[in-house]
Amino acid sequence: MKLNFLGLTDSSNPRVALVPLPFEFTTSWLKGTKFAPLEILKVSPNLEFFDEEDLITPHEVLGFYTEEIIEFSSDFERALAQVEELAKKYAEKSFFAIYIGGEHTVSFPILKVYKKYYSCLKILHLDAHLDQREEYLGSKLNHATVMRRVKELNLPVLSVGIRSASEEEKEIMLNERELIILAKDFIKDEEASLKKVSEFLGEGPSYLSLDVDVFDPSQAPGVGTPEPGGLSWYQVLEIFKLFAKANPVAMDIVEVRPMPTLPITEYLVARLILKISVYLATSLS
Repeated sequence: MKLNFLGLTDSSNPRVALVPLPFEFTTSWLKGTKFAPLEILKVSPNLEFFDEEDLITPHEVLGFYTEEIIEFSSDFERALAQVEELAKKYAEKSFFAIYIGGEHTVSFPILKVYKKYYSCLKILHLDAHLDQREEYLGSKLNHATVMRRVKELNLPVLSVGIRSASEEEKEIMLNERELIILAKDFIKDEEASLKKVSEFLGEGPSYLSLDVDVFDPSQAPGVGTPEPGGLSWYQVLEIFKLFAKANPVAMDIVEVRPMPTLPITEYLVARLILKISVYLATSLS
């Protein structure tokens, strides 16, 4: 099935690729992330294509291409391989790929591929949860362990917006505190937090993994684990601006759980995609 972002015809010379990943195997509470890519694409034509902040129409500058929505295998390992195949397709191109999940587990196979192309890749992780357990519910690879597996690829990870962690992750909280920005600390001193993000990213290359529950649930209620006390729309946009300047190669947006009759979160994500495209277009000009 194919449904294009913004309802636009695919560009003949795209620089941004939208890659839907309706991948869901390990969600442990509120389920439904596999429906998110379709629902996000469905609401996207309702956006204004013009950006009021930078006064540009990003698809006219960059050109968009939307990948087909594939059907994943019911076998977990085979489905992971399908994600890798898609990641390889776009890592080999000069596109900036936006992977639309689906559950957060998809970040691992994507980054496993991108590490082969960008050995010094820096991972900016926006999330309410640390996602660094050793295992969860008998599994070593799932939405609660994914960033630990990413770190085992020898990729540096800065986690921002954290406001929930397990006791198992206590040692990480103590010993790797310089790589964690709690939500309360970001909100208390946004300037210092953004400086820390900028210093971590440097000149890149960089990859952004965005679990939508980094937002306060008052702004993004449609997630699998809504945690109070999250970041705001404008705070996340300030982080996006820094990412766009740090040689960004790709990003994922994950863990949206569509809420029937209340597509607030899907609309927010569609708008996020448009905003990162604006900042990319601006950084290239």
